[in-house]
Amino acid sequence: MEDIFTWLGETLGRLIRFVVEALSGVFSGIDDAAAGFINGLSASLGISSSIFSLAALALGLFFIWRAIQAVLRRSVVAAILWALLGLVVLGTLIP
Repeated sequence: MEDIFTWLGETLGRLIRFVVEALSGVFSGIDDAAAGFINGLSASLGISSSIFSLAALALGLFFIWRAIQAVLRRSVVAAILWALLGLVVLGTLIP
């Protein structure tokens, strides 16, 4: 009877180890892909890959997006203001 529980414990341990190693491999691959994307993006724009530079990039793109939405709503003044803000942020970020 003890051999059955030994076998069951070893099998369960192998299963848990397999799941943990598989998840570790998946998340490691996702981490490598994200790091490669961030490094490639920052290198092509000529900016550092710090969190502040990436946040400023996202903010500038958000402002440009708001300008496009304002143009689609036919709000010319708002479009000009959003575009100006976006260009100021992106212009100070990208050399």
